[in-house]
Amino acid sequence: MDRPPHPDNANFDVTWPQFLREILDSSGQVHEHNDTCYKKTPFSMMSLDPEDRDRLCRFNYPIDLVPESFMDENGKISLKRDNERVVGYNPTISGSFQCNTDLKFVGSGLFGFAVSLYMTLYAAKSDLSSAVIMSALAAATKALEKYGPLSDDEERCRKLLLKTLNQISARRELSGQQVACALLGIGNHITDARFAVFHWSKLLSWISATEFPPYAKQTQDVFTMYVFSFSD
Repeated sequence: MDRPPHPDNANFDVTWPQFLREILDSSGQVHEHNDTCYKKTPFSMMSLDPEDRDRLCRFNYPIDLVPESFMDENGKISLKRDNERVVGYNPTISGSFQCNTDLKFVGSGLFGFAVSLYMTLYAAKSDLSSAVIMSALAAATKALEKYGPLSDDEERCRKLLLKTLNQISARRELSGQQVACALLGIGNHITDARFAVFHWSKLLSWISATEFPPYAKQTQDVFTMYVFSFSD
């Protein structure tokens, strides 16, 4: 992909929308049904007609169109949407990183709770490395050896345990980072909890000092302006 057009260019207002559209098309920002959409259903995508594919998609695409942003009587905010299959994105972030993103607006307590729960479970999901599995098998084997010969029921339980652990080891999902580390031979290691400080408000002010005043006193106001500015 090419470098984003510079904001100081005379024809930036023309080249930027074209550049952004190419990014959205090439990065898969427009949702297309695939087998992942139905992996938690008893159906395969090939066995479904177009109407059932839309109805059973676990990502709920296509999404209902929203002519204008509004807040309902329960305080839920629905942002403007003029395309039923485009995944939520931020133009500046998508244009800068040139990759697929999934931007979610957390505007209600219930949805905020659901998002925080999902992110916590996703970040803390178990990672059973081969070393952990082999250690568990070795410990189980030593424990069984202490009790002498096994009965038929105990032997069946032992074999079932071995099959279960083998399935866990063979079928667990791997992230792109895990695959890259495995291919490069980079093992797991412990690191510290110190992170670089990123001043988000300064970045927003650099993008647009008019919409994001550099000395805004209310962080919530700046965040709200940010969400609605790029969503509309």
